[in-house]
This record gives sequence, structure tokens and C-alpha cells, in this order.
Amino acid sequence: MTVGYNLSYGWSRRRFLQGIGAAAGLVTVLKGLESAAEGAAPPRRLLIVQRPVGTVYENYWPQGNGTNFTLSRILTPFEAMKSRMVVMRDLKLPHEGSVGGGHERGTVLMCTGTRTKQLYPGNGGDDPMAEAPSIDQLLVKQSAELQGTPIASLQVSCDNRADTPEVSTRHMSYSGARAPMKPYYQPLEVYRRVFGTLMPGGPTDENLDALNRARLQKKSVLDFALKDLQRLQSLAPSSQREALEGHAAAIREVEKEFDADPRDPASCGVPQEPETIEVSGHIDPYGSSHVVSERDDVKHARIGALHFAVIKAAFRCDLTRVVTFQWSPGTNHVSFGELWPPNSAIFKVHHTTSHDPDTPDTLEFLTRVEEFYAGHVAGFLKELAETKDVAGGTLLDTTLVPYITEVGTRHHNWDKMAWVLFGGEGTALRGGQVWTNGNRGGRSTNDLWMAIAGSFGVPDLVMGDNDLHTTAIEGLFG
Repeated sequence: MTVGYNLSYGWSRRRFLQGIGAAAGLVTVLKGLESAAEGAAPPRRLLIVQRPVGTVYENYWPQGNGTNFTLSRILTPFEAMKSRMVVMRDLKLPHEGSVGGGHERGTVLMCTGTRTKQLYPGNGGDDPMAEAPSIDQLLVKQSAELQGTPIASLQVSCDNRADTPEVSTRHMSYSGARAPMKPYYQPLEVYRRVFGTLMPGGPTDENLDALNRARLQKKSVLDFALKDLQRLQSLAPSSQREALEGHAAAIREVEKEFDADPRDPASCGVPQEPETIEVSGHIDPYGSSHVVSERDDVKHARIGALHFAVIKAAFRCDLTRVVTFQWSPGTNHVSFGELWPPNSAIFKVHHTTSHDPDTPDTLEFLTRVEEFYAGHVAGFLKELAETKDVAGGTLLDTTLVPYITEVGTRHHNWDKMAWVLFGGEGTALRGGQVWTNGNRGGRSTNDLWMAIAGSFGVPDLVMGDNDLHTTAIEGLFG
């Protein structure tokens, strides 16, 4: 007998829902378990991951085309994902007729696809306003497959430093024209937002303050909902109780990351609770040597890892299905250690160094930064591929991951955009290929977003200005 026809279960379920108040997360967990017990397909998800400052083409493009190719040096970390990836060639941003600087205009266009017409006053004179919602928000509103979670979408970033107080490079998501959605920078902020939904009464200010105090005492968010979870375990279909325990384990796993000993190198050596990671505020002048006294990359990686841990658990509990993840603004001031070829002991700043002449040392440094980001993203994709979903598959099976950047190279070009798509079988992505447009010129990145929209059940989504509309790229999904 299925869950839907079990009258005793239905009565108990109503009593349970009345008792937990506004703990929307627990309601979602219960619905997910019921759907899985009745054979429903697992939820689909979209995770857009950005890395800054484009790439170094000679070390990025694979050898070969179609399904016969060898990954390049920069893409080698994704070797285990080769059958689940599509390397996009011949893509360009629809930049014609827009205002704004290289990284600034590129960041807005890569996610909204609509011409920028006006600049924010001040901010260096190259900070454009977005004139449309971003692709993630368009899909949140139009795709039924991405709806129904306590958190409609989540925006996170690992560093907020840019050349000026500019808006454009710091935001990937827009709810509408000139309406940027501020990302969370600290993993604790993301944790409170996501798992506050599991607390009786919901994520109120009072509850979140209590959650913060509890975390400082190494208590779990599950402690707030222990009785509710015990009731939920007794109510859930027997076939799904193991999955429910898995949800709880996913949250515990995140909390173990937060509770790492501050003296442990894995937590960046910050002399305080790792929920809040202190980051540098240094802004590097363009006319300097770009050598600084503090390296950011260890903390940068730690913040990224904690963000990814929360995202993974949120996906597993189906608390959100849409996330935009930004490593840093394109005009970033993140410094890296051990990557400068002439002297691994010095710390070099990423973006400002990209403005230096194209010496072999500069190109090697930029390549190594690309390898840094590829390695960490590949590690997270591996975790998604190994983490069980409520329906028995893995999280990557039903997650589509565009891996994007706002410029083609350090020269601020917007053609030959170095983008990659990752996805499992449940996304219908035809992985294991290098996509090219032959000799027919570059296709707009909007064409790619429209193809992605079609894969989420929105075949009629159109992006861009009225006179720039084209068509979705064919052959990426089956």
C-alpha cells in the first residue's frame, strides 16, 4: 500500500505538520521521503559556478573535438568527470551596444544576457546596471522542476573585494532590472539561512540568534528539532527511514567542518571559531609589483569548501535547488602563495597581475590560478557524485553545473568564452564532448542558457534584447 492510501499515516502526518509550526525544511524533507517512497523522480538542481579573469587559452582548450578529445592541462582535474562534461567552444557574450568595463560588463552579461545601458554613478566609470533578471531567477520563476523548496535560490561568494565599490562584479543574480541579489560571503551566514528552515518556528531572527549561540557551544541545529525528527522518523515510510538518517548525517557532516580545531591547518589557522573566517581587506594598486605580505588562497579555499559543504547538504535535504556560487569578482584582489614561477615564496595578487605584460611568468601564474579553481571545483563535483540522493542515486545525477567566467582572457575579450557544463544522467546532458560551432562563428551564451532552460522544462524561455534573440543550441541534451 502506498503512502497516499495509508489513512493512519495521513492522520498522523497532519498532526505532525500542525506540531512543527513553520519548520518548512522538515515539511520539505517529509514530502521528499514520501515522493521517493512512491517512486517519484529525484529533484533536479542547477548550480552555477563562476571563477574570475577568464583563462589562458594555450593551456585550456582540449586537443580534439566532438567525442574524441584529450583534456588540457587546466582541465585535467576534471578527468574523472570527462564523460559528464561538455567543453563549450565558439561561445561569445552578447556585448554589442553595451556600456561598462571588461569584467564589469562581462559579469552582468554572462548571467542576464541583456545589453547594459547605464552606469552606476562613480565606481570608476565602468560599473553597468543590469537591465533584466539573471538566468537563475528566470528559471526559478518558470521551471516547475526547480520550485517547491523552502529557499527558492541561494547566492554565495567567497570574496567581495573589487577595484571600487562597484556593484556589477560582485553580483551574479538579479531578481529584475537593477535589482542585484546580495550573496552570502561567510559560510555561517549560508548555514543559518539554510538550516534555520529546519527549526520549529522557522528562520526567525530569534531562532537564528539561538542557532548562532548553539553553534558556538558545538551544538547541532538538529538539537532544536530532535523531537520533531524522532516523530518524523516514526512517521516516514519504512523504506525511507534510512534516507532520513542520511539527511541528518548530511547536516552533521557540515557541522563537523565548522567545528574543526582552529589550530588545525585545514581551518586556515584562524585563532577563533571557524564559523567566521577573517579575510584580508587589502586592495592592490595597479602600478605596484602585486606582491603582498599575506596570502589569501588558503582561507579562500577554506571558505569555498565550507560553502560547498552547506550547498551539498542543502541539496541532499532538498532545501534549495538553485545556487549561484562566485569565487570572487573579476576585478578581484585575492593573493596566491606558491604559484609565482620565479619565487614560490612570494604572494601575488590575481587580477592586478593579469594586467601585466604577457610574459611567460605571468601566463604561468594565471594558469596555476586556473588550476587552483579547477581542482577545488573538481573535488566538489566528486563529492556530489559520491553523495546519495533521497531516491537512491547521487546528487550529481540530477544536478547541472555550468562552470563559467566573465571574460575570455585577461585581455577582456568576450569571444571564445571558456565555459564548461557538467551533469549526471538525470540532467540528460550529452557529456563527453567538446562542442563547437564549426566555421559558422560564435554562438551567444544566451543560446546556451536557452538550451539549459529547455532541459528544465522551459523550452520557450528567451533571453536578451528583442533584436538579438537567436535560438537554443541543439545537441547538448537528449
